[in-house]
Amino acid sequence: MRILIAILVLMASGCGNDAAPAPASASTPAPIAGEPQAGDPAADLVRNFRLGANLEQMAIATATMTHTSGSARAEDVAAEIRRLAPKYQAQWDENLAKAHAAHLSPEQLRSIAADGRGSSSYPALEQNRQAISADMKAMSSPILQQLVAEALTNVVERH
Repeated sequence: MRILIAILVLMASGCGNDAAPAPASASTPAPIAGEPQAGDPAADLVRNFRLGANLEQMAIATATMTHTSGSARAEDVAAEIRRLAPKYQAQWDENLAKAHAAHLSPEQLRSIAADGRGSSSYPALEQNRQAISADMKAMSSPILQQLVAEALTNVVERH
């Protein structure tokens, strides 16, 4: 059963299609006051704007596309994903930082992390968004697949 779930998750999670993490929107929150700005500028950007907050949403959407999810209540699967997501969040955020760092200079990242849409480097982020998303998908599809497979397996085994 676990192998079947894993295969279905791999197929439904977007391997081989053009799905990508949603870009930060105009409603992206302002930087978190009081958070340190020192260190890795890409990690600062991810943290300050909570760019990794879409992990649960993406996992839930992926789970609903699997055939296995039909044998479990959507609410149970979503609850299990929310319970498990913290286990995967650090790696998800790290991959987001790596994807951004591959396409933007440390100076650009620092500027965007500090000033958001007001940064003079924000257009560079917009220009590179598709490449950043593609890198994130390549690096993080396995994380998404593992989270969904674990959640579906746990829910199906409980019922």
